[in-house]
Amino acid sequence: MEVDKGSIPDSVLNDDQHTMGYYQALPYAHLLDGEAETWLNEICTNLAICIQARDFAPGAASWVKRLYSYINMKHAIPRETRAKLAELLYSMTLMPGMDTALMDTWASTCCRLIRKAKHLGPEDLVLPWRPLYDAIEWYLFPEDRQKILLADTKHVSSLIRLLECAQRFFPASATQEILEELLPQFTTSNIGNALRVIGYLVLMLPTHVPRNSQTHAILDDTAMHPKEYVPTFFSIWSMITNSPTCDAQFVDLIARVAEQNIMDSYTNEIGMFNKQQVKYIFTVGMRMMSLPVGSRENGNSRPSGSTGYGSAGQKVDLRAGNALVLRRKPERFRSLATFMVYTMMPEGSNGESYVMTLLSEMIQATELYYHPSNHGTWTYCLTTFIQHLAVEFLKRWRTEAEEDCPTPQERRLTPELRKQFVLTLRPLTYLSMFGKDHFVIGATEATLKALAWLEPGLIFPGLLERIYPSLETLTETHRTTSALGILADVALPLFSRDHYPAGGKHLMPLLHLATPGVDMNDPLKAITSLMFITSALSTVPIRDLTMSGSGTYLGGYTDSRYDGMDMDNVNEENELPREEEDSLCKATTGELEEWVAKFLRRVFTIFENLPQIHQQKKQNGSTETGLTSMLEYSCDTLFEQLSDDLYDMALRMVIDFISQQVLPNAIHAAGLLCGSIACANPAKAAKRLIPLCINNISSELEHGAASTMINTETSTPIQSDSTLHWYQCILFHVVIKLGPDLVHYKADIMNILHEMITKCKSRRGFIWAAALLKNCLGTLLKTYARDRRSLNPEDWHNEEIMGNSHMLWGKPADPKNLKIDWHVPSEQEKAFAIELLETFLEPAMDHVRQKIETADQSQSGNAYEEANDFCRHLAVIYYALRGSTCMCLDEENKAKSTTESDGADDEEGSDSVPPIRRIYAGYAFNDPSDPNYIKAQKIRKDIGELIRDSLEFFLVKREDDLESLKLVIDIARAYMDDAGVGKKFASAEKGQYLYAKAVIKVPKAPKQYPRGLLVRRAEIHHFQRLRYNAQARTRGAIHEAIFQKLLGLSLSSYAEIRKLSQHTLSATAKNFIGSKSLIIPTILEILKSKSENGDDKEQHANRVKGSLYLLRHRSILMPCLRDWRYIPTFILSLVGTEHEDKPSIQDMIRKVFVDYVSQYNTRTFRVIAPEDFDIKAQAVYPASPIVVGSRDSKDNEVQTRINHLQEKVQKRQKTHLEAYQQLMQSLLEFVNDPKVHWRYLTMAANFIELCIRADMPQDAGVAAFATQCMLSELPTMRRIGVGLTTNMMHHVEHRSFAQGDQDTIITRTVKHPLKQEYLVANNNPNLSEEEYLRVYDQPLTDANLQQWPLLDSERMGWYTWPKKYEAYVLPSGTATAIPEIHQSDSDAYKEFHKSFTSKEFWDKLQKYMAQEVTRVQEDMFNQANVFLYMSVFRLYEDEPIDVMKDNLVSLCQASDQKAHQRAAAEMAAGIIRGSVNWSVAKTDAMWSWMIPLLETTFSNITPDTLIYWESFVRSVSSNRDPRRVRPLINLILEARVDPTSDAAFAEARKLILANVLISALHWRANPLVDRLLAEYMSHIDHPYKQVREVLGGNISGILQRQWIPSLPDVRTVLSSNAEAERGGIGNIPTQMNDKVAPHVEQLLSKLDQWQTEAKGATEVEDTKTYTNASKTTLCWLLQSLGRFRVAGTLPYIIALWSRLFAMQEFHDDQDLQHMATRVLGMVAQYSYPPSIVVQMVHEFVGILTRSESWRIRTRALPLLQIFFFKNLFLMESDHVLQVMNSVSDMMLDSQIEVRQMAAVTLGGLVRCSQREAITKVQEQYSTLLEIRLPKRRRDRDTGKIIEMPGFADALLKKHAGVLGLSCLVSAFPYEVPKWMPDVLCQLANCMSDPAEIQSTIRKTFSDFRRTHSDTWHEDMSKFTEDQLSILSDMLISPSYYA
Repeated sequence: MEVDKGSIPDSVLNDDQHTMGYYQALPYAHLLDGEAETWLNEICTNLAICIQARDFAPGAASWVKRLYSYINMKHAIPRETRAKLAELLYSMTLMPGMDTALMDTWASTCCRLIRKAKHLGPEDLVLPWRPLYDAIEWYLFPEDRQKILLADTKHVSSLIRLLECAQRFFPASATQEILEELLPQFTTSNIGNALRVIGYLVLMLPTHVPRNSQTHAILDDTAMHPKEYVPTFFSIWSMITNSPTCDAQFVDLIARVAEQNIMDSYTNEIGMFNKQQVKYIFTVGMRMMSLPVGSRENGNSRPSGSTGYGSAGQKVDLRAGNALVLRRKPERFRSLATFMVYTMMPEGSNGESYVMTLLSEMIQATELYYHPSNHGTWTYCLTTFIQHLAVEFLKRWRTEAEEDCPTPQERRLTPELRKQFVLTLRPLTYLSMFGKDHFVIGATEATLKALAWLEPGLIFPGLLERIYPSLETLTETHRTTSALGILADVALPLFSRDHYPAGGKHLMPLLHLATPGVDMNDPLKAITSLMFITSALSTVPIRDLTMSGSGTYLGGYTDSRYDGMDMDNVNEENELPREEEDSLCKATTGELEEWVAKFLRRVFTIFENLPQIHQQKKQNGSTETGLTSMLEYSCDTLFEQLSDDLYDMALRMVIDFISQQVLPNAIHAAGLLCGSIACANPAKAAKRLIPLCINNISSELEHGAASTMINTETSTPIQSDSTLHWYQCILFHVVIKLGPDLVHYKADIMNILHEMITKCKSRRGFIWAAALLKNCLGTLLKTYARDRRSLNPEDWHNEEIMGNSHMLWGKPADPKNLKIDWHVPSEQEKAFAIELLETFLEPAMDHVRQKIETADQSQSGNAYEEANDFCRHLAVIYYALRGSTCMCLDEENKAKSTTESDGADDEEGSDSVPPIRRIYAGYAFNDPSDPNYIKAQKIRKDIGELIRDSLEFFLVKREDDLESLKLVIDIARAYMDDAGVGKKFASAEKGQYLYAKAVIKVPKAPKQYPRGLLVRRAEIHHFQRLRYNAQARTRGAIHEAIFQKLLGLSLSSYAEIRKLSQHTLSATAKNFIGSKSLIIPTILEILKSKSENGDDKEQHANRVKGSLYLLRHRSILMPCLRDWRYIPTFILSLVGTEHEDKPSIQDMIRKVFVDYVSQYNTRTFRVIAPEDFDIKAQAVYPASPIVVGSRDSKDNEVQTRINHLQEKVQKRQKTHLEAYQQLMQSLLEFVNDPKVHWRYLTMAANFIELCIRADMPQDAGVAAFATQCMLSELPTMRRIGVGLTTNMMHHVEHRSFAQGDQDTIITRTVKHPLKQEYLVANNNPNLSEEEYLRVYDQPLTDANLQQWPLLDSERMGWYTWPKKYEAYVLPSGTATAIPEIHQSDSDAYKEFHKSFTSKEFWDKLQKYMAQEVTRVQEDMFNQANVFLYMSVFRLYEDEPIDVMKDNLVSLCQASDQKAHQRAAAEMAAGIIRGSVNWSVAKTDAMWSWMIPLLETTFSNITPDTLIYWESFVRSVSSNRDPRRVRPLINLILEARVDPTSDAAFAEARKLILANVLISALHWRANPLVDRLLAEYMSHIDHPYKQVREVLGGNISGILQRQWIPSLPDVRTVLSSNAEAERGGIGNIPTQMNDKVAPHVEQLLSKLDQWQTEAKGATEVEDTKTYTNASKTTLCWLLQSLGRFRVAGTLPYIIALWSRLFAMQEFHDDQDLQHMATRVLGMVAQYSYPPSIVVQMVHEFVGILTRSESWRIRTRALPLLQIFFFKNLFLMESDHVLQVMNSVSDMMLDSQIEVRQMAAVTLGGLVRCSQREAITKVQEQYSTLLEIRLPKRRRDRDTGKIIEMPGFADALLKKHAGVLGLSCLVSAFPYEVPKWMPDVLCQLANCMSDPAEIQSTIRKTFSDFRRTHSDTWHEDMSKFTEDQLSILSDMLISPSYYA
């Protein structure tokens, strides 16, 4: 039946927020009146009630999940309601104390509500940004000692997703606020800090001013425009290099700014950007591609450099830590492409685009890398880039074609730009379409598809010119597969008559060429061929249209198919008139009959060659299975599209095939084929196939087929049964969509079913007999679409329309008006179905029931026969049940009491969560008064009872009958999980739809799919409704009994049964409210139980193992993680399983423990709601609240429910709290039992550590256990003890600050009493960087603390100062920082105090901490130990010092013991970090004994222990005000370099510690280290390598930190960058400052002097000063160039540039040469701002023109290649010309090596950017080629050749000419431009010239022959006959036999 739109209620028609009319397409749309509104009102009402009652779980969680289901069902949500729900969920996500698991649910649902702009805009909703920022900051960047659980951090990703979606709803003031919050935190001290701020900015900053999402009007004029902060971002970007993440982040942000402000009236040079900014983005794009570039001096073909960062970039990013989590996920090349596309706009009178010009230059420069012969890691990057370019361009083009597009007309893309864009990308796609891997080919296919939708006339001719030969080739099969894949992707635009009229005539030739690809020998090619055939035919009605007399063009078509396909000369004028194209297209349909027959013969051949499948399970996932599935899908499409005549022919061929042979290996495939053809025309197919099958089945059964008993599904079928199985399989596939036509064969079907069920004893026989019953019931009772043709039924049967159906090829269906022909069960069909059930199901059930009841009396002698009898009847029951699941919904049971239901996370289980609303889904029986409905309900009930009894019977009496038992379990799963459609079938259908959609989908064309695909989508929507009805059902007594039996089987002795039962139990338990409360207690009880003496130990072990396997199922483990009714029992049961000693059980216990710990998240007992929370909840109520069960509800009734729920929630919270406290006591008792095995002791200790909470009083017993753990013999227990003690002491400290106030702790507003807030303007109105740093030269006193409090964060103030900041003061005198300990924690405090003031305790602790570790990776400085000591000395201040000082001294004195030194470093670091809040007097006292001890210790450091003391210095100095550690700073920095010392390590050690200190203090070290620079520079020629390397690193570290912007405020930052030259790019210092310049200039003069002395030296020793100083300088540059900061590197490159070449030229020291070469390579590849690029060009030109050494000139040219290519877009044209002239001059160099390298370089320059210079270069070098060489003569006396005057000069010039022309040829290795044939002939004419000329020409022609061999058949057409004759000898490879 078709849906009558007139009968559909208005509520259903208005339920339409999607492109496709989902509900209007359903056959029962007229019955859905009010469904959406009622359902949404119910959700909103109950959600509001739960929230007001604070019932977040299970109440609110369940209703939010139902809201998610409502959205998935494609129901509309009114705009106002959507906004209110989103605001409420956003608030819930960020409520203090909310469980992180629930935060995930709220955040993901909120994202679903707000992510689409068309549904919600800033005018509807405003969301605050700071709470979300604070939450992410809390989890990602915790403070020292803050415990963050692993599971909690996993939920951060959902918060980040929410941040991305919510960003456009931030208030107008958000941009300014976010900048003022984050810019003052930006610093380049380490990459983690930098990427953290950048990550937040990219995620949070609004990229456009708030606009109305419908009218696009600006909502608030006060909002900051992106134009104000974009220059600042370019400035920050310029500060960082060697970070791929930084590049990707900024490109993403800038791309979104470009896209979202295209409509903005603000105009710079190019939209919102100036040209310098645009060129910088293109330069970054070249970096992101990481292309290899540069020649090698030694002739090696491997490139010498790269445009990217290489491994250095990965190393830098890996140091960023959690900052990487903030990365936005979009693919980086998509962002790059988005920016380029959205900055393209017509400019000037000619309409050209500056960005389009730059893109053309980029493509021109990178074109060679797309060729398959240049395949590498970069290839996928490049093809992905052009894919995104094409897709984004198409997206923008279609957006601007829409009527309501807000983009101004003058900024829109023009047809000219579109054409230019396509022509620019086209050559690249032609190069990469036959790439070397499927990723590259896939990207190219997507590119071609997008371009084909843009300009089909420019794409298809050249594409087809390449595809036809590829399909015809027999030798290059990879090309065939690639071509077919491309055709599959472009089929829709190619054959669309409206889009590309010329494409229709290609359908038949391409189908003919693709059909041979359907070949069993190459399954991948076969699948690709079928994909193309399916895509091509999905919109093509297959019928012969030549009957109307339009076949005149058919005869001559084949010979002219290549006409008009020259890719270089394609234009619209060459196209045929539309009428002629239509005639050609219509004429080709005459070949369709021949092709259909040909295709079917290929299918039959495939069937004949399918491999034999012995076991069905092994078949899953194989290539052959994939091919069979694809074949089925293709045949479905083909048969649906056939005309009646062609269908008759196809049916005849199929019947002939199946009736003439039986193929045992293709039985299943043949059934699928017959099912496909039957679905297209059920009545016609059934008439031919059903009698054929029935007759053959009857005949086979009469002759004894399937009479051999086979019970197991893995058995190989008997060969003699193949014919029976062949026709059985065909028959049950044929009836799948027969529907009402099946009634005509009622008697025959009933008879053959009875015969098969009675006689078939083999497994496959009786299973397929039952499968026929299932499909018969399904076709009678189910609702399904009966056609998936490309046209509506009325159009398909309209002869006038179909006579011109070729005009409709490629036309997508109207998603709002599909006119689907649905099958809806008729009364006759329903009666037949009931009769089938009564005839076959009920007798089978009676038989099984009888056998169960008489099992004790029956004395069957043959167990195998008994099992076979069970299997046969159970199979009938199973398949009858599956076929009848859509018969009716089970009547709901009365809801269980809440005490029996699952609580916290079983979704349901309180008064707030009634069973879900059942929705109408097209069930056959719906009327309770209908006798058939009553019968159907009785059948369902009887099946349930039988399942219960069967499970009990088999569990108790026949547990060894595995095959029967597996069938019973399958029946149970179908009964409990299938409410009309199975999950597996629904998922498979959805997967097929998504796969097909992916091939067709293009941007901005929503649901523009073939009708067949949209019909499939409508069916999937119907399936979703059916699946929804399977969820959240109330369980009855039968269900409970089944669960209990399945649980028993899950603990069975048979592994196969256990596994199947466990999966069934896990899957079905999700569908019933409170089902897990039946399962989990039993599981946990089994874990606790011990095997008694009389028990079977093996059976008990199997039960325990089954329980553990069940707990590994997420659906069963989750309640044990989140429900306090189960958490204590679970934990105690798990730690109590020590009595199980089997290794397999121990291993499972460990796995369950790891699963639990890794997923355990903080479960709070109190959630604090904001003040306006109830107001937001009340706003969600619909206009007339609807409460379940009461239609006339009033406000007081709602309030009553709220009050009732509140009481229950409070009671639940109290119970949970008691459960937690009892758990902690039980665990304490357990761990204090001396008999507990150590493995379970550590497990219990882990649980205690996991459960410790800050909002609960700290228990003295736990404190005693923690200190006891630290002194354990077990390293694992000590680790737990350290963590537990640290956490508890941290909690005691925090709780004392909060005075035990739980709300303060939960809201994370605990404030340190010494931390105070300062306004910069009030406290230091004249704040400057100099004044701020000056204070660090002063000692710490109480006086200067008042004006300059301790600011520990080194981020604050480096880039800019905030309006206010937080800093610390210190207690005065002997006062303490810790207020009075809260009473509830005093016992724990005293317990810790007793231990940490005990000398004995410290002696033991020292012994264990100084133990050697067994694993090398554990022998590291342990920050956890530092935190332990830090906690001790923060809580008890200096009180423990007296008892532990001797321990530290003894550890320090053991200088030769690594473990002792590690322990000493950790302990000393803990004391210093713990003294952070001591008074000045106490701190000074500590330093008075610590410094002498450290001084002695440092002097005794060995190479093995140095790493520990490096970590010590880093730990105590990082994020600390330098005044806190000033004594340590003095100790380290006062150590002087002694050049006379022979102890190299001792000198290096001083420098290494200084380096660590400088790095930790970052910019605040400047006043402390200024004097060091002069000292280091003075010792730059140190004799020891170890010292020089560290010295270079220290110099680099000091210089990296010289630049400190420290601007007064954010406004100044924004304005200074906005006013900067080049739009903020390179707004960093490129010159040395006054402090550094004298030192560097002095060094340079010394280097020059030492170089001069070294040149004149005769002894190697005399050169040491120069070489040593040079090596130190190179170490400095190596360190600087490998880091991410540029400000400390750029000022020194130019100064050292020429000197680096001099070092490279120093031949007496190879190490120096190698280092200089490496540094020069890094300098050439470095990222420079535009100002430095100009200087570098001059430096390169200077080296080339002024250098006296030819080696330097030769080495400079490859570096120039790298530099030029990488900075291509930053150089102005005059600079490029300057470089070209310099390189051209090198062509006349007297040294041949220079000339050859110059030629290579010149070719690259021409190729990259100077195409317009080709003519000039050609003329220049052709002139030199015409120089005649003076003839040489031979001396008659000596025989030597005498050169005439001028010969050498002439030869030099002529060789330059040859090199110049050769470089032009080499620059275009895969093309033959118009000028190339003449150039090649000119070169060929010089082959008789001297050797160097001959050698160059031979190499040129050899390379030409190699690169053009694949395309020579095309390229030779570019040459004339005369030219080919001249070149014949040069281009033909020499033959041995010639």
